[in-house]
Amino acid sequence: MDEETRRLIDGILIEGQKKAPNRVRGKKSDVEAKGLFAERLRAGGLYESVSITRSPADITAIQAGLSYYYEIKVTDKQEQYFGAATLTEWEAALSNPERFKFVVACKNTESWTFSEYTPLEFMRYSYIPPFKIYFNVPIGDRKEASMKEETKRVCLTKEKVCEMVEFYRKLKSTS
Repeated sequence: MDEETRRLIDGILIEGQKKAPNRVRGKKSDVEAKGLFAERLRAGGLYESVSITRSPADITAIQAGLSYYYEIKVTDKQEQYFGAATLTEWEAALSNPERFKFVVACKNTESWTFSEYTPLEFMRYSYIPPFKIYFNVPIGDRKEASMKEETKRVCLTKEKVCEMVEFYRKLKSTS
């Protein structure tokens, strides 16, 4: 697919996501920032193609047959940004440390600033909190409804909780 077609597709995707209500796309949507940063990369002329992707990062750019990855983190904070990066994002970052950047996109009234960090730079500002365990429970009379079978989720067991507790203790003791 040529670059112009890729830009048109990205534009259509971005416009569609912008029109989605906040309850669908989230109040801290990164759609606008992804589009602007992708355009910035295209305008720089370093890459043969730039695409808004989902995995292993928000944007994938190709140069000389190599993929470069940009994970966009959005904030409207002006001095300090508290956010999170998933373990999957970190895995991709550390698998491609020379070709992966975390990008903090900060919106000031009408303009954006973008700050790029290598994985090692971003690591200096990161820490591991106690693990979270997510749940999705039916409410009220639906309490007895069965949980959907989803193969991508890791189901919680007592043994897994014990392993997580022990592993986190080990992490804390080596800090």
